[in-house]
Amino acid sequence: MTLDLRGLTALLLTITSAPGASLAAEGPPLAHWRFESTESVAGGFKLVEGVSGRALRLDGYTTHVSQKAAEAPRIASTFSVDGWIALAAYPWNWCPIVAQEKDGEAGYFFGVGPRGELGLRLSVGGRWVSVESAQALPLRRFTHVAAVFRENEGVRLYVNGVEAGRLETPGALKTAPEQDLVLGANRTKVMPSHPVPPAEGTLPSWFSLDGILDEVRLFDRALDPEELAREARRPQASIKPDLPERVLPSGPAGPGRFGAYYTKLRYYEDWDALWPVSDHADIVVQFDGSPVRVVFWRGLRYSPAWVTENGLWLADQSMESGNHEGCVEHMQDIHTTYSSVRIVESTEARVVVHWRYAPVSGHDNNWTANERSGFAWWVDEYYTFLPDGTGVRKVRWRRPEASRAFPWLQIQETSVLAHPGQNAKDVLRNDALTYVDLDGRSATYSWPDDQSVSTRDRRNLAVDPSMVRDLKPETPVIQVVNMRAQARPFVIYEPGTKPRVYVGRVRDEVKNFPAYNHWPESLVRSDGRFVQAADRTTSWSISQNYPPEHDEGNGYSWVALLYGATFGAPESLVPLARSWNRAPELKVVSGEAQSRGYDIGQRAYTLRCSSGQGCGDLAIEIAASEAQPLANALVVIEGFGDGAAAVSVDGRRLDEGPGLRLGRRQTLQGTDLLVWLEKTANTKVEVRITGAPAR
Repeated sequence: MTLDLRGLTALLLTITSAPGASLAAEGPPLAHWRFESTESVAGGFKLVEGVSGRALRLDGYTTHVSQKAAEAPRIASTFSVDGWIALAAYPWNWCPIVAQEKDGEAGYFFGVGPRGELGLRLSVGGRWVSVESAQALPLRRFTHVAAVFRENEGVRLYVNGVEAGRLETPGALKTAPEQDLVLGANRTKVMPSHPVPPAEGTLPSWFSLDGILDEVRLFDRALDPEELAREARRPQASIKPDLPERVLPSGPAGPGRFGAYYTKLRYYEDWDALWPVSDHADIVVQFDGSPVRVVFWRGLRYSPAWVTENGLWLADQSMESGNHEGCVEHMQDIHTTYSSVRIVESTEARVVVHWRYAPVSGHDNNWTANERSGFAWWVDEYYTFLPDGTGVRKVRWRRPEASRAFPWLQIQETSVLAHPGQNAKDVLRNDALTYVDLDGRSATYSWPDDQSVSTRDRRNLAVDPSMVRDLKPETPVIQVVNMRAQARPFVIYEPGTKPRVYVGRVRDEVKNFPAYNHWPESLVRSDGRFVQAADRTTSWSISQNYPPEHDEGNGYSWVALLYGATFGAPESLVPLARSWNRAPELKVVSGEAQSRGYDIGQRAYTLRCSSGQGCGDLAIEIAASEAQPLANALVVIEGFGDGAAAVSVDGRRLDEGPGLRLGRRQTLQGTDLLVWLEKTANTKVEVRITGAPAR
């Protein structure tokens, strides 16, 4: 049974000089951190089963153990240090298991590197030297680690009792007795490793080991190999550490009842405990006709992700610019200080979710859009989800004053995600991206290249990232991401969009795709970090699409894109793309209503009852054709009223069900009727809608 002492209160730590049974003949340690009871652990943590009694599980960010310099064990020169560790993820940069060092000038640092290397760094003979293991420590397995320094000889590293690294160096250790001793976390903020240049938004951050520590010992002598091998043979070391697998949370598997739902998505215990949020922190959208779902999760700073039937995630970078502080984007809002979501509508006919955010730099500064008012650059994104598994994304923002204009502006970037433990090849097919135009012509882009369109010769150019701009087909409006799932997410955009295939920063160690792990989920300050292992959630981009901006007036602009996931061929999306981009005209034949035309921002025809007393017996015609097909339709009738509605299509009365869904929207002005028709057509469609007078 696991004892949960997660903590805002201190956890007692005992330093003991009592010899262990296996070391009675050789001499006891100076200090033995058993994590059974201590007073020096702070931050988030949990006591779990270890190789001997209880062990300390650190949360990867806030956990830290320290001992005042005056109370710390003193070593002279020759010394040994060992312990047991089980890592859930490698640290963001070098992080100590135990250390008492000063500015790379004195003392020692025994820890783990960003690629899982075991290392000892120390001051010997007036030099700061280091030795690292060639192999990374395993994840999710108890491992015995040790370092031995002999004066005038050098360092030996051991992993599970086997030598893993050595350094011959003369001289004695220069200690740092004035420094506090630390375990499991750095004494100061540290820069995340391997930043994406120029790294203007990457800053020193607090982090700790992400995993379990147990039985850490410090000796004032050199342990011999047999002593270390004996310790590594502990039978308890074979137990499975209490480090549950990490899978990005997306709620229950679909299909589910169509609608948007507030929830609190749970990731893994230690990460969840960091967030001071209520039970309605996140939103999940479900479809009753598809296992695909859409997740607005705080780990993505609420950028929505489309989740396939087998749990693969595809997200979107959203609006971004940059300045001397690096990238300015929602990704840097690590605490969602400026990002929030709310459900505006959730009816049988449609769902509307509003995501509002202010792009922010890694320095936690917004883009000041107006000097005199002080208002920053804020973005409103409205997502209108429809029962056929699609969602329109409408992005609206007020442009900054001229003196604060954007040097560049990115609105859409396709970001593929991988769960911890997954690599790019587990998520994305090599033939990863297909573009289609309105005439059904298509081309597929491949990483790495085989018989597909060449991208290899464009990679890693002097200007990085590199882009393929001369796309085939020349004017695509459909992008399909070929994930390793039955459902393949797509985005449809307006003609005039400038699509670009992203082929820069491709690295073989991450299976041919550029990969980063500063986003999502991460709480370190970074506007780009190259992945070093498949230990954390990974994101990478494969395309950027620049849609035409619409001028709304009064300084506002907006764009619209249509998202979804298809189980068919990419070319099968052509009728949907035509129906959205070339919507057939709707004409009011009879009834008291005025047509406001087709709104691509909500994928809907909008009408308004002109009498204020309902629309009467309303008849409309939709002039569908081969060039302008109907691929399902939403009709929004403002001021229709609260009464029941009867709907007929082409003379046939429809009952409410999959083919007809009705919703109501309450406003200050009255009640609007939402009519969803599941119908495809290439010829004229006649619709009649009747109801009681408005009240």
